[in-house]
Amino acid sequence: MKACIHRLIALIIKELHLQFRTPRSVMMLVMPVLLQTLIFPFVVTLDVTHCDVVLLDEDGGPHAAELRQRIAATPYISHVEHVTSQKELHRILDARQAMIAVHIPPHFSESIGSGRNAPLQVICDGRRSNSSQIAAGYISRIAQRLSAEINGLPVHHPEATDRGEALVRHLFNQELSYTWFIMPCLFGLIGMITSLNISAMALAREREEGTYEQLCVTPLSPIEILLGKTIPATVIVLGQSSIIWGMAIWAYGVPFLGSPGALVAGIIVYSLTLTGIGFFISAFCATQQQAYVCMFCFIIPCILLSGFVAPVENMPEFLQPASRLDPLYYMVLIARGIFLKGDGLAEILPHLASLGAIGLGTLGTAYIVLRRRTG
Repeated sequence: MKACIHRLIALIIKELHLQFRTPRSVMMLVMPVLLQTLIFPFVVTLDVTHCDVVLLDEDGGPHAAELRQRIAATPYISHVEHVTSQKELHRILDARQAMIAVHIPPHFSESIGSGRNAPLQVICDGRRSNSSQIAAGYISRIAQRLSAEINGLPVHHPEATDRGEALVRHLFNQELSYTWFIMPCLFGLIGMITSLNISAMALAREREEGTYEQLCVTPLSPIEILLGKTIPATVIVLGQSSIIWGMAIWAYGVPFLGSPGALVAGIIVYSLTLTGIGFFISAFCATQQQAYVCMFCFIIPCILLSGFVAPVENMPEFLQPASRLDPLYYMVLIARGIFLKGDGLAEILPHLASLGAIGLGTLGTAYIVLRRRTG
């Protein structure tokens, strides 16, 4: 047993030395984490804060003028282009010089002043569907508030059957900050890339360098080889996660309400699950280039199915069960729950169990393949 531990420690040290043997290797592990934590919160966002609007006013009345002023004063709208014809309005929209177009029809002021329906046409650029719909929502709220103020009605009840105004409260993300939504996901995204990169390259690198046969004839058993190459990847993922953790709290102000131990446990189980997948890929690839291609062929579907890009509930029903086989899906739930909801180990236990089941399958398969190759 003592000799087994010594052999395992020696292999772990050897693998860590390979990852940190040069300053360039260290930079390759640290720089992606820093770049993604610096770029993702600002680039990967659905918030619309700079929206250009083209506006056609065919009414010219006082209420139409008030609507124009309110649209121009909205902080989310950076520029309003006024036009005098529908042809010019469509030209600007077609040229992508504006995200949405607002058409105030004739008799708008008269209709809204007399309490009748005053339709307001908002044309969205379907090439930027999500952003334009959000911006159209801003315009709709402005028009609704204007109509309510003119007619002395509650803002959130156009039919005036209830004089109370609705008060909206958002749980877990009161400010609806997209940074709070993105930062916890980076634990899973960066952890996936690192775990697969290290483990998928492990055996392929040994074959390319001609040391795979030497590894097979050493006293190391298949389980010792598997652990010796799995543990360093997990250690590195924990180190990268600590960088994300610190930047999320101190640089971006994302609240951490849950248990640190639960987050560490989730990262460890998640990394072990992915290293099993990486070894499975590596066992069937003769070169590092093949392993690299297979790794990214696996990563892209995992990201799309995880709920990181779009909610799983919005996917077709036949695809939703596939997300339950995606390790990133569970890591996103774990990280967001711990950061924003204050989850502890008990709350994330079902997700850990699912990750553990996937990990047993991937690591078990990797062990069987490795045993046959070294047998």
